[in-house]
Amino acid sequence: MPEHVQTVYGSNILESELAPLQPYVLVTMEMPWQVCKQRFSTIPPAHIARVNSLDVEKLDAVYEGLPDNVNIVGLGGGTALDSAKYFAYRRQRRPLLIPSITSSNGPFTDFISIRKNGGSFGFKVDGYPKKIVVDYDLIRLANPRYNRAGYGDLLYIQTTLNDWRIAGADSTEQPVDPSIEQRLISIMDSAFANAEEIGAGTDQGIRLLMEHTQESSGLYIDYPQYPISAGSEHLFAWNLELVTGKELIHGEMVSLGVVISSFLQRKYVKDSRYRELRQALDTAGVLYHPDEIGVGWDEIQQTLLTVEEYNQRVRKFHSVFGKTAWTPALFEELREYVVLRSPDVV
Repeated sequence: MPEHVQTVYGSNILESELAPLQPYVLVTMEMPWQVCKQRFSTIPPAHIARVNSLDVEKLDAVYEGLPDNVNIVGLGGGTALDSAKYFAYRRQRRPLLIPSITSSNGPFTDFISIRKNGGSFGFKVDGYPKKIVVDYDLIRLANPRYNRAGYGDLLYIQTTLNDWRIAGADSTEQPVDPSIEQRLISIMDSAFANAEEIGAGTDQGIRLLMEHTQESSGLYIDYPQYPISAGSEHLFAWNLELVTGKELIHGEMVSLGVVISSFLQRKYVKDSRYRELRQALDTAGVLYHPDEIGVGWDEIQQTLLTVEEYNQRVRKFHSVFGKTAWTPALFEELREYVVLRSPDVV
C-alpha cells in the first residue's frame, strides 16, 4: 500500500481518532451527517461545511467560509471526501477522511475529482498524504444497499481486465502485463470467495471490501500507463446517467454494466467469468436488475446504442463496445439474460 495513505480499521474508533485533531472542520453532506451526527457529539466539530456539488466555484465559496487554523475532516461518500481533500490541499494540511459507506474509492486515490462548468476539472497530487478511518459501526449505520453497491463497483476489475485482454489481442492497446493481471485476478478471487461476508456487512466483510478497493486504486495510480482504472462497465454507467437523466446509485449502475459487459466479452475472452460475476452480485445482495434500480429496457438499449459514440467523444477507451455490432437478435439475447434473468445463455 502507498506509504502516504494511512488506513485505520476498527469498531467504534472514530472518537479516539478525532480527539487529537481539535479544532477541526467537518466537510460533509446532509444525508451522512443526519445518519452519523450522534457519533460526533462527544468531540464536535468547530464548524460544519456542507457541500452538495464538486463544482469548483461552489467549493471555493464554501472554502472562503472556513475558519483559520483548523484541521480538515471529511465524512460521507465520494463528493464529501473529494471536497475535504480539495480544502485540505488548499490549506496544505493532511485530511482525515471518514467513509460513511463503502461504495467509493475516493478516500484512497491521489485524484481530487472536482469539476468546472459541468465538466471534469480534477487533478492528481502524487503522494497526497491522507489518513482514512474505517469505523465498522459507523459504516453499518448506512442503508446496506449503499454498502453492497460498493461491492458491485469493485467487480469492475474483471470487466476492465477483459477489455484490456481484448484490446491487447487486437494490438490496439499495450499487451496485458502478466504481473498486473495476476494481482487483479487475486483481488477478484478473494472478492468472489467472500461475496456473502461482504454482502452481510460484517467487520471482516467491510475490511475486505475496503482493502481491495484501496489495492485496486493503488494499482491504477502506480501504473497509469495501463487501462485498469475503468472499462466498458463504467462507460455503460456514465452513459446511462446521461441518457436517462436520473440520479441512480453509481455502484448499481456499474454492476449492471458488469453483467452486460462480461456477457458480451465472453465471445472474445476465454473466461470472462460472466457467470461468476452475476452469481457474486446475487450472493452479496447487490441490486442491479433494471426493475430494481429504476431503469427500463428501452433506456438500456438506447444507452448501448450510443455508448461507443459517448466513449469516442469523451473517454476514448478500447472496450468490448467497440467490437459490438448491435442487432435485434443480440439485443433480444441480452434482454433475456439481463431482464428475464435466464440462468445462462450459451
